[in-house]
Amino acid sequence: MRFARIQGKNGAVVCAVDANGAALPVQFGDTGAPVRELQEIIAGGRAALGRLSTSTPAEGGKLLAPITPHRNVFCVGRNYSEHAAEFAKSGFDATGSADGQHVPQYPVVFTKPAATVIASGDPVDPHTDITSALDYEGEIGIIIGKRASKVSRDDAMDYVWGYTLINDVTARDLQRDHKQWFIGKSLDTFCPLGPWAVTADEIDINDLQLQTRVNGELRQDTNTAQLIFDVPTIIESLSAGITLEPGDVIATGTPVGVGIGFDPPKYLVEGDEVIVSAPGLGELRNSIGIPAPVDHLTPVGTSELFVEKTGSGPAVVLIHGLGGATTVYEPQVATLAETHTVLRYDLSGHGRSPFAGPASIDNWVEELRELLDAEGIEQTALVAHSMGTLVANTFAAKYPQRVSKVALLGAVRAQPEAAKSATRARARTVREAGMSAVADTIVAAALSQETHSTRPSSVALVRELLLGQNPEGYASACEALAAAVEPDFSSIDVPILLLTGDEDKVSPVAVNDELLSIYPNAQKHVLDGVGHWHSLEDPSAVTNRLQEFLTKP
Repeated sequence: MRFARIQGKNGAVVCAVDANGAALPVQFGDTGAPVRELQEIIAGGRAALGRLSTSTPAEGGKLLAPITPHRNVFCVGRNYSEHAAEFAKSGFDATGSADGQHVPQYPVVFTKPAATVIASGDPVDPHTDITSALDYEGEIGIIIGKRASKVSRDDAMDYVWGYTLINDVTARDLQRDHKQWFIGKSLDTFCPLGPWAVTADEIDINDLQLQTRVNGELRQDTNTAQLIFDVPTIIESLSAGITLEPGDVIATGTPVGVGIGFDPPKYLVEGDEVIVSAPGLGELRNSIGIPAPVDHLTPVGTSELFVEKTGSGPAVVLIHGLGGATTVYEPQVATLAETHTVLRYDLSGHGRSPFAGPASIDNWVEELRELLDAEGIEQTALVAHSMGTLVANTFAAKYPQRVSKVALLGAVRAQPEAAKSATRARARTVREAGMSAVADTIVAAALSQETHSTRPSSVALVRELLLGQNPEGYASACEALAAAVEPDFSSIDVPILLLTGDEDKVSPVAVNDELLSIYPNAQKHVLDGVGHWHSLEDPSAVTNRLQEFLTKP
């Protein structure tokens, strides 16, 4: 089987690639659980392949590397005799090999960090500030299928799960100058891998033609039969003292034809396209160029967040709730930006922030802390809506020195058991049928009668916000809300504004009265004719209340 990994609308999924090249999402047929990482299949052994089923339609989205190992990629150097000779003659081999003595007696092994792995189609950063000798190395990658320790050459192939393509991108000058290979081969983006991972039964590793083209010019064209150390020997040598784990990746070495083998050398430059290919393994395509930043996505810890920043002055961070996005606060931003630096962002898995795995209130709290650190903000006011109020409250309780004020729109508390069950049921519905299965029900219940009657644009905007959510991100957020634990509200002694609507069924007036009695320094205001989406149902009133609260000493 051929497997690809796709970043789709519901997060990363492993897909089976059919004969027509369509990527069909796979799941374990006995459990229905989607497969997010190839390691899940590998860990199940050969029997796991029989448990898989595919679903239609084909998955669309960004192609990811089929596998990113959980530790460094093992690499074998100088493993084709002609390449060993060209490397020895190039003047870049600082490992002591003299011309005529270039064939190693034992496998030459080094590693590349797993963080260097990128997908087919991703740009390779040329790092022109530190290297002017960028080179390619097309290789076959072995994927280990089960734990291997002290494995004999005769048994080694039993431990191979499959194969993939690798481009062992190398900065030759760094490789030479540092007298070792790790730095020159381990810069960010220096390990393109893919496009697929293919099970071992589909590949004849002893007779596989490996080719590399640069801008269409054939540079490398060699058969794996020419390997100095074949796959069984590599596995025997590594496992003699290093236990190989399922999902480990081993690059087997590159053949003759790398850039330094030409006179003069043919180094890669920005705009070049490198294609590594082999029958059955597809084509690994990567262009040389600095990765373009995605619009407004800011790296924050292990996530990337959609962030918008406006105005100047003391900081105020706007946090949306379940099913929301930065758009929730659009009516308020211009006014608040007159006196404050306004930072608003989509929680991971919401809006334009990619889904980054299972959500929790605690994870979002740390996400907020990391965002503030990245922006250089030591202290801020917080404005939060609905589920976001749990994030704001928990953050204020955990990091009190970093919070100056907190405005809570439709504050919520930890859910009672009946509500938890309903929220988890909603998560299941969304996973099975998408956001359209719940959006209209939420809109009907969450907005006031007056909004439904006289504010059709507000109704439409809330509906569109919900329909635009990543279903997996929304479902995961539902589960985070159901699992939420209240912070110690009484420990939050900064000024608090409680703002709710008289028709808010999620945050009724009674709940706000309870909170008012707990917070040491709180005030409450109730908006007439407003449900739970306060900032969109009565934007002027919310703007005025927030402006007054935030600017008042």
